[in-house]
Amino acid sequence: MTTKIVPAFLIGYSNSDFTDPHDVVLPDEAPDCRTTFTHMGARYSGYETCRHKATTPNADGGFHYDHNAHNWLTIGLKERSEIHNLRISTKWFTGNQVRAVSVTLIDELTGKHTQIIERTPLNPDSEHDFPVDKVPATECLIECYSEGGIARVHLYGSPTFEPLPRRDNLLEKATISHVSNDHYGNPAMAVAGRRLEKHMVGWESARTGFGERALFQLHQPKVIQELVVDTYLHRLNSPLSCHLFGSNDPDMDQAPRWKLVLADGKEIIPDNFQKYMLAQEYLSEAGHNFEIRLHLPSQKWIPLLATAPLSPDTYHRFRQLQSHEPVSHLLYMHYPNGGIHGLKAFEAS
Repeated sequence: MTTKIVPAFLIGYSNSDFTDPHDVVLPDEAPDCRTTFTHMGARYSGYETCRHKATTPNADGGFHYDHNAHNWLTIGLKERSEIHNLRISTKWFTGNQVRAVSVTLIDELTGKHTQIIERTPLNPDSEHDFPVDKVPATECLIECYSEGGIARVHLYGSPTFEPLPRRDNLLEKATISHVSNDHYGNPAMAVAGRRLEKHMVGWESARTGFGERALFQLHQPKVIQELVVDTYLHRLNSPLSCHLFGSNDPDMDQAPRWKLVLADGKEIIPDNFQKYMLAQEYLSEAGHNFEIRLHLPSQKWIPLLATAPLSPDTYHRFRQLQSHEPVSHLLYMHYPNGGIHGLKAFEAS
């Protein structure tokens, strides 16, 4: 049974150096780009990885080959749906298509993972239909063996009788203060980010930042269940990590900050970390190599997400938070600098 295309978005992917991978979920057919070129050569629409995922050179001049090496992309469905058919198009990829795929449907509501395709070859410049036996899903993971291009991925289905509950972003009604850097945008732009643009937009700091932060005062105390940090289209300038702390007594003089940790265990906690780093004051105290870690000077600040890595151009969902205590203020931080498109916080249902 083939029904309507379920609206989808790209959550994350391993690599798509040759194309804009967000095109892979567009509902239209991939256009003929044979007469157009970019600095990367012939233009393609969809998802296309770099080469040589499975092959790596050895020190002795030979090569190691890994049969199971693969790239991947994860697609999110904009509404929980019962999937009846999956269509994978390699349109216009005449010799550089992904050679084979495995596909797993994931349902957030039940936690169930259902593999619907196991390492099945794809033909060049073709439409591939895979009937599905009515599987409820909110995400789709496609493993690509091992490299190449896919023009479009369309999931066909209908909304389930048990949709995911709709939730409001708590940050939309919050008051924002103590913004460390708003050189190319501001935290409010990230709160409003909904992937409506085809270019970078949101909150991006200057390269002189050494740890950015913004304080959000909520309308009333809430238990935070999930943090979303979206680095959509920030491919070369996303931060390396993010951090979230809550408080009901937000003393910013006692807020989490950055410190240096030397090889012998000695700690250096500058009053102004950015100024300290830009002036290279560490050369006289720490030398050329040291670690940078968060310093938590006060129990007034509750770690909700002490630290989590960020990847470029990815919709990050952090659900395993460290505290379930209601808080009136949220301190969001990322390190060292860069841009995020979207920022959301959801309360426990």
